[in-house]
Amino acid sequence: MTVGAAGAAETRARLTAPMAAAAYLVIALLYTWPLARGLHRDVPWDMGDPVLNIWILGWVAEHLLRLLTGDLGAWSEFWHANIFHPEPLTLAYSEHLVAQAIQILPMYAMTRNLILCYNLLFLLTFVLAGVGMFLFVRQLTGSVVGGFVAGLVFAFMPMRVPQFSHLQVMSSQWMPFVLFGLRRYFDTGSGKALMGAAVALIAQNLSCGYFVLYFAPFVGLYALYEIAARHRERDFVVWRDLIATALLVTAATVPFLLPYLQLRALGFPPRPLAEVKAFSADVYSYLTAPAESWLWGRWLPLRFFPKPQGDLFASFGALLLASSGLVASVRSACFRTRVSDGSVPRGPFAWLARLLAVIAALYGLLALAILLGFGFTHIGRVRVRVTDVVRMTGVAVVAGAIRLALVPRDRRWLAYWLREWPAFCTLAAALALMLSLGPSAEAWGEAVLDAAPYRSLYDHVPGFDGLRVPARYGVVVMVFVAALAGEGARALHQWWPRRGSTVALVGGALVVVEALAVPISLNGATSDSGAAARSVRLGRGPDVPAVYQFVRTLPPDAVIAEFPFGRIDLEIRYMYYSTEHWRRLINGYSGTFPQSYDERVPLLRAPEQDPERSWASLLASGATHAIVHTDIFDTPTHAAALEQWLTDHGARMDADVPGGKVFSLRAQ
Repeated sequence: MTVGAAGAAETRARLTAPMAAAAYLVIALLYTWPLARGLHRDVPWDMGDPVLNIWILGWVAEHLLRLLTGDLGAWSEFWHANIFHPEPLTLAYSEHLVAQAIQILPMYAMTRNLILCYNLLFLLTFVLAGVGMFLFVRQLTGSVVGGFVAGLVFAFMPMRVPQFSHLQVMSSQWMPFVLFGLRRYFDTGSGKALMGAAVALIAQNLSCGYFVLYFAPFVGLYALYEIAARHRERDFVVWRDLIATALLVTAATVPFLLPYLQLRALGFPPRPLAEVKAFSADVYSYLTAPAESWLWGRWLPLRFFPKPQGDLFASFGALLLASSGLVASVRSACFRTRVSDGSVPRGPFAWLARLLAVIAALYGLLALAILLGFGFTHIGRVRVRVTDVVRMTGVAVVAGAIRLALVPRDRRWLAYWLREWPAFCTLAAALALMLSLGPSAEAWGEAVLDAAPYRSLYDHVPGFDGLRVPARYGVVVMVFVAALAGEGARALHQWWPRRGSTVALVGGALVVVEALAVPISLNGATSDSGAAARSVRLGRGPDVPAVYQFVRTLPPDAVIAEFPFGRIDLEIRYMYYSTEHWRRLINGYSGTFPQSYDERVPLLRAPEQDPERSWASLLASGATHAIVHTDIFDTPTHAAALEQWLTDHGARMDADVPGGKVFSLRAQ
């Protein structure tokens, strides 16, 4: 779509990218309040996956710093993180977060404060997502208001809130930068723009493994759309540049995928199909707002079908703006379709064309009404089920296809519309939505398609059977919804020059309001929990437990077992505090667990129940030292029993410091 006169005039307002970034930062600080009061000490949301990601950032940043100082051995150790000893490739049990670690490397080198680094990354996901979408939509439309509103939609969409504990999913900010670079390349032929797109796609691939498979194919589709829309299919230079860029991105990405393939060779199984289905979106997930949203989750609950990872409501503000963008593109295509009366079939064909249009519209609306649950259980004497949606949609599609074959005007209109970029965004959003439904598309828990398109990807494309949350395609849906919302904002300004921009900005503000969940939880407790919130804070600097200060004096090859053993909340804490000493642990927590750990947990959780087998398991792990956290056990009796078990088998206590005792292990 070319920039209209209204859009061109509006650019005189000159809202620059730095100005937009400043606005997004202010909104992000309010959106995540009260995190701003404790950036250096508080962990947003909970003490589970955020702490895991803090540990990952520490491990990766340490090894990147070693590489920068010329220590090439850091790469050989990179994937063998200090958890689940003696298992290999333990970093690959979850996301590696290399792109995020590069972002915080200077701050980490200066402060060694991983919580501060994590929080800066957390806030940057909002700011960069907004700026990237601002640049992309401004390039598409020439409208600074459209770009700014699109940035609001993508940066502060409601579905971000339930993902606050998943930094890797929050880190979708590079997606619009990729599309912006491609669009600018096709508009200007700039090699720098194409290189920028490549760097952004590499950053996205190294930020979240899901989006390597979920987003990268849409980049290829977008490039093909630009080629087709501009009739550059025979342009050798374009194909040369795009192929070279694809090879560069592949070369930079593949080394960070190989360890995950090696894990499969070591016997790690694919995700069970039932688990993948459980974490797929339902059609009604897109009408389900996050429970944390104080507007749609608390005051006016909009929770049609709650399920894990299924709070995918885009917000009414985004949907209204995106609908305006879609209408604008349809109107533009209609305006460009100039046909004579003779283009419409005469005689019986004219009646047939009209009839087909009525049939397509009627069945399409019925399918939509049933899918949205508008109370249809019977039509006459015929019982209606959600599964009838596929049949009704099929009838509508067939009727529409026949009409297209009969009416040249319709075909010309479709050809014009498909060359508009909002058409690509609409179709891409629809495809991503379908894929988010997982192996079997369901509406209200009832199967609509027993074998949805995602099932073919799961069965035949390497990597897809290792991902358990197809609902994360919802982020890709929102990339294109946000772009359509930006076009809607531009169209509103064009339709109502005096009020349109104000209406569009109100729509963008509505998106933010609909998603607000302030005050957000900190440290696994609500911000108004007082002492309870402070008591669960992770220590740093002088507040690190004394036992870990002693562990720093142990030999570098020491292997630690920490007790209580096998409690997830404690395992994550042990990992965090291991960033103070980086000794290896037989403990751990990640996206998956090795069989050796699963076998060890029942024995070491209560070793006094089977002392000999438990001791043999501890020695087999390679542990050289044990830490007994006397202040964590449920009762002093349990701690005393574990200490007795250690000393009975020849362990020697090396340190008794506040909060824990350290034992050296040795065989009898």
